[in-house]
Amino acid sequence: MRFILNTLFYFLCLSSAVGQNLTSHPLSNIGIGEIGQNSHSIYDCLGRGYDAYYDSSQLNYFNPSSYSSLSTGNTLLSLGINARISNYKQGQESAVMPIAMVDHFVLGFKIMKRMGLAFGLTPFSKKGYEISERVYTGVDSLKYIYSGNGTVNKLFAGYSYSLINSKKVKLTTGFNISYLFGTLNNDRMSLLIDNNSLSGGLSRTSLGVKAFHYNLGMTYKHIINKNYHLIIGGTVEPAQRFNTTFNSAFYTSNTIFNPSSYDTLSINSSKGQLSSKTNYSIGMTHKFILGALKRKNKTLHPNLIVTTSYSLKNSLASNLDSSFINTYKGTHIGFGIQYSPETNPYENSTSLKFLDKLTYRIGGFYDKMPYFQNGKQFIDRGVSLGFGIPILVQQSLSSINISVSAGQRSNFVSNSLNENYLGISFGIILSPANFERWFRKRKLD
Repeated sequence: MRFILNTLFYFLCLSSAVGQNLTSHPLSNIGIGEIGQNSHSIYDCLGRGYDAYYDSSQLNYFNPSSYSSLSTGNTLLSLGINARISNYKQGQESAVMPIAMVDHFVLGFKIMKRMGLAFGLTPFSKKGYEISERVYTGVDSLKYIYSGNGTVNKLFAGYSYSLINSKKVKLTTGFNISYLFGTLNNDRMSLLIDNNSLSGGLSRTSLGVKAFHYNLGMTYKHIINKNYHLIIGGTVEPAQRFNTTFNSAFYTSNTIFNPSSYDTLSINSSKGQLSSKTNYSIGMTHKFILGALKRKNKTLHPNLIVTTSYSLKNSLASNLDSSFINTYKGTHIGFGIQYSPETNPYENSTSLKFLDKLTYRIGGFYDKMPYFQNGKQFIDRGVSLGFGIPILVQQSLSSINISVSAGQRSNFVSNSLNENYLGISFGIILSPANFERWFRKRKLD
């Protein structure tokens, strides 16, 4: 338990790392950047399908109805780190950009037979880009540099309750209440291209977000028979309004790359709101308990899980600056397969080989992104694979999960932006040992 608490404190001290630039995509200049594009070492391998997949050894904070399915006393701490290397190409120009970041840390536990709680910090939206161009005015040559950065973080608390909790049928519902905070920046810098001059100007706009947010989830699980389980789940993010502060400033300088030398021409500030429309997602999971496999001195009990998912992400509206508005919607379709050689590795750990203890995952996804260029919508498509390694010391539910994704983002129009990327997600789930479990009734002899 001390190890878990120390780890949580360590990551809380690194909360500023979640506020770093978490994306390098040029199209994040549109609206408030990339919304809901978080990676996860488990769900990435299942086609980014998180709506209807969970068990007591995982902490699915995407669907808050999953918290009540955690096992009593087994507090879970989930930590995630993601890295991605992207190769961008547009026309004759190309660039390679790597990025790495702390993605989330979440603590979840069951407090009663039908109730579960979770707390955590994860990004809500992220912006990070830099684009430059040269323009000849007929007299002088100017260079324009467009850049942006920032993150809106989501600090949340979640609750889940099992409405039906029988042996064969479970119906759970839940919600996450979040506090959104952070600042997103868009800069436009112009400078004279001259070997002897660094004179230029800077236009800077920023959007500060401080607002509450919530989403709902529901999951239905039916054990059809001993060999087949069906799970249907979904989440809804109702239409909401977020309080924001918009700031704009204009500067000029003889040394434009030195902020301390700026002369302020004007600064303006105003308050307003961002408005979101209803977003939803739905998924289905089929779990097949396969027949026993006898091998020499051991017997394996494998299972196969197949997941499918769909989601709709609507646009944002604002009564402030149009540069933070994205009027387009996006959709997601995903599928995934998970194979476990042994259904109960915690009970049969002594007789299993290392490869028998692992969980193997593979999936694919096809997303329509809320970005357009040359009249065509961008598509994010790719495949992913990975595995989970249980840490079976002292009957703990701890595990290490790794996923690798390869994909392409493009609208497949000549001279438009094209991105090929390779992403790696590393996650660790920490749980107390059997003798350290929380919320367990103890009897004195």
